[in-house]
Amino acid sequence: MGMGEDNIFKVEARVVLEGLCVAWGKGLRQVEVKCDNALLVESLLDGGSVNSRMAELRLIHGILNCEWNVRIRHVPRSQNAIVDHMARLVISGPPSLVVFEKPPTLVQGLLLADKRSFNSS
Repeated sequence: MGMGEDNIFKVEARVVLEGLCVAWGKGLRQVEVKCDNALLVESLLDGGSVNSRMAELRLIHGILNCEWNVRIRHVPRSQNAIVDHMARLVISGPPSLVVFEKPPTLVQGLLLADKRSFNSS
């Protein structure tokens, strides 16, 4: 990875870490993390994060070993229109974690369409 790619990877890992910390703090004990960065997902799933030079990956590894059920999946951005749309809603500032307590009105139609396609398959 080049220097720019390293920084993007680190920011994405930090956002995953922050999301996991928020979920743990809210008492959630069954969480699914979907990420469009295949390399990050692979790093977390293969256990290589425990010995990583990147502090964020070591911290994620530690929090994944808490007493809860966390599922991590790679989902290409092209297959996750809802998250892509929600990300565009908050893109005005620097990369950070944004927690939606309920889905924004603008994505409710997408969620309904997604639910219909899931139920019909």
